[in-house]
Amino acid sequence: MDIASQYARALHELVEKEPAKGKEYLRNLREVLMQRGHGKLLPRIYGAYERLQLRSERSKRFSTATKEQERTRKLVELYRHLVNTH
Repeated sequence: MDIASQYARALHELVEKEPAKGKEYLRNLREVLMQRGHGKLLPRIYGAYERLQLRSERSKRFSTATKEQERTRKLVELYRHLVNTH
């Protein structure tokens, strides 16, 4: 994992914990990067952060099951159990 990905992951974790402070975290990250001479990493960090955010959103969207999906899953499970026992 490269340094840009590490920065992006740290920023993503902080923003997930406290979304209201997202702009403050981003401003502080920019200042730290400039102090360390890593300012050129900002575009790569932003890209990695966007990918992490997209992955997180997709995970949340697809992890929730509706009542109908849950009922279908249970019926399939019961059917498989019935087929395997006879």
